[in-house]
Amino acid sequence: MNDFLTQLRERLPFILAVAATTLWLLAVTAYVRIHGGFGGLLALAPPDLAVLLAAVGSPLAAFWLIMAVLEQRRALRLFARRIAELAAHNARGQVLETQRLALHDMASSSALLAERLGVMKRDAAAAAWARYGAGDVNVFVHSFLNFAASHPDMATRMAEAVARDAVAGSALAAFVRRYEGLIASEPGDKLVAEIFDDGALGRAYRLFKSADEQAATLLAAAASTSELSPRSEGAAPSV
Repeated sequence: MNDFLTQLRERLPFILAVAATTLWLLAVTAYVRIHGGFGGLLALAPPDLAVLLAAVGSPLAAFWLIMAVLEQRRALRLFARRIAELAAHNARGQVLETQRLALHDMASSSALLAERLGVMKRDAAAAAWARYGAGDVNVFVHSFLNFAASHPDMATRMAEAVARDAVAGSALAAFVRRYEGLIASEPGDKLVAEIFDDGALGRAYRLFKSADEQAATLLAAAASTSELSPRSEGAAPSV
């Protein structure tokens, strides 16, 4: 019903133009009948007939020329709107595809991290991937969140573990980057950002972010210590 009303509103100028043309032709027909009918019309001299036809046809020609210009403008506006809608649809599709790829990468990173840190056993990973394929994108991060519920120092434990395991550290950093990119892909959609932030992915991100920052601090401290040790050994006291 709404589509019909929209189309009717868009075509209203053309409908009114047809109605006005019909009324004009009826008025001309009535005028001719009053002044002798079509027989009297044919009896007119050629110059007079030409003047009469010009008087009848010129207003219609000018009127429909104006209508043609207006119709062309309407068609251009409609075309521009369709192009804008198509561009918006394509842009949204690209954003959704980017989000899908980001979610898959985050699942891979969290699955690898869970296996490396012993949070999820290898035989449970196959079942977890099956659940992920069924639509549960939070299946891997839930294992960390459930563990963190009973271990408040989960972030510190993760930091110490990934500081000793470069593969786990890379997976942890990749999850953090992908989540931040995922949120940045929806800068104007506050509802989507709130859903991610309040959901399991957001809580896992805050846990992983804390662990990643603590791991970076531990690695920096270890690197500093390793640099100082050779210097201390080389600086032997002179006798």
